[in-house]
Amino acid sequence: MNLRISALATIFCGTLFAADPASPAASPERVLVIKEAEKKQVRHSMIGMRDTLLFYTFVAQKAVLVLRIDNANAAMPVSGTVQLFDSKTPEEDLGKWVNNQHSDGLFADAPEPIHTFKLPDGTGAVTERKLVGREKQPIGDDVFSDYKVKLSVKEHRVEGKFRFAAFADEARVYVKTGKS
Repeated sequence: MNLRISALATIFCGTLFAADPASPAASPERVLVIKEAEKKQVRHSMIGMRDTLLFYTFVAQKAVLVLRIDNANAAMPVSGTVQLFDSKTPEEDLGKWVNNQHSDGLFADAPEPIHTFKLPDGTGAVTERKLVGREKQPIGDDVFSDYKVKLSVKEHRVEGKFRFAAFADEARVYVKTGKS
């Protein structure tokens, strides 16, 4: 008798947890296809030039890939994170989250990611750079070189969570070069 109850409990609980949307079995790995992403580039803040941020928003997958190209020097190291949101997050709310990452945090109701994954060092790199101009910071006397860059990003996967294929892209980066 106890064996029968134990077997029924196992079947019931297994079915219950498999149907639970928060369980790993019910959350398929999210495939992030760069060509399907909405891309936003940010390289200005309210006070002037800043490091370059690239936001790739995957609306159907409820995910955002964020690449940061550091502008402290001409090496321009690339770092990144993948943010995964609840499956019920509306597209508009993903946009609010992206906006809050580079502006004045205007949206108090922006969603928080349910998972954040830092990409390993070396996943992204600037492979080419071309100087296209120089600009003076609107506030102060700092001068920045304006570069058009090509970057490559290696494929990456976190099993059971997300994956994306290797890709290349272009961006613009300001690098501080001196004073006027």
